[in-house]
Amino acid sequence: MSSRVDHRAAEMQAGLFDLSFLYGLKNGPKRDVIDFCMKMDLIAKEYVCPACDEKMELSECSTLEDGFIWCCRKYGQNAHHIKRSVRKGSWFECSHLSMPEVLIFTYLWVKKTSNEWIVDEMNVSEPTVVDWKSFCREVCVDMIIRGSKKLVVEIDESKFGKRKYHKGKRVEGKCVFGGIERGSKESFFCVVEDRTAETLIEITKKYVEPGTTVLSDCWKSYRPLTEEGYVHYTVNHSVNFKDPITGVHTNGIEGTWSAIKAQFWSQGTKKVKDEFDSYLGEYMWRRLYGGQWRFSAQALEAAASCFETLGGPQNLFNIHSSSKLVSNLRNCSPYFYFNLISFIYFNSIHRKVSPFSL
Repeated sequence: MSSRVDHRAAEMQAGLFDLSFLYGLKNGPKRDVIDFCMKMDLIAKEYVCPACDEKMELSECSTLEDGFIWCCRKYGQNAHHIKRSVRKGSWFECSHLSMPEVLIFTYLWVKKTSNEWIVDEMNVSEPTVVDWKSFCREVCVDMIIRGSKKLVVEIDESKFGKRKYHKGKRVEGKCVFGGIERGSKESFFCVVEDRTAETLIEITKKYVEPGTTVLSDCWKSYRPLTEEGYVHYTVNHSVNFKDPITGVHTNGIEGTWSAIKAQFWSQGTKKVKDEFDSYLGEYMWRRLYGGQWRFSAQALEAAASCFETLGGPQNLFNIHSSSKLVSNLRNCSPYFYFNLISFIYFNSIHRKVSPFSL
């Protein structure tokens, strides 16, 4: 027992949390779960009573799943008895799972664990697992935002689908415009209705800072890039894959298309077709974070900063007021799921832990 406690204390100190740590939370005292979530700013550290403006007291309550509840009881003048869930305003609020189970499920999703294994391991239904995985993919789309100024970015478009009746050059399916930054795993991919200059330049401006060197083929819609403040170089693919004089090529983005399509079709054509955008978002997220394998306290802090604070600085994980997702979890903002995904940020330099090794 002492070794387990020492192990968990060491992981807390280091800010790195593996699956065995999460199972330790699940099977341990409920107060440990509360303390961990408070330490990570996943739930509020304190609440002010709306009736008397005094701090509420965190009280033990054995009838609740979480084991604790915020209370404020006053007698005499202005008598009141107000209770508030420890999940209030947090990303746990709309889930019937325990707080450790939410974290464990997200971990298993990142590890690409099969639906069947999750159903057996967590004792949940298949539809619940499918819904949660869908939510995770959808929020990946919102997570990919423009970062700092890029150095060199390759851009291109590709058609996802198959030739009609398996012959000819016409391809039925989705047209995707994307870009990758050389020297990093940052990328963007967007489904587009057309390949006009207006569409492609607008998306480029959204994800790539002016001043960046942009490499592309000679498609006419890219010509205005120079006017928009980009350093633009091209390669004529009808002549060479790599320009023999300038050395310009877009082999990186071309290879990425092949990798995305291979991953998509391994999931099943119909499944991907029905939720194409969310699978595309998942690919971008896994490209950026998927090679790292442990929970990081720094990542939790980064995720917390993405939430609008509605209940004071101690409760960074309040749910944003606007909602773009309609789900079985009812009225949850995409930022709920953004936090769910951002929580899983792993450090590849440490030991990998397989869920099957427990």
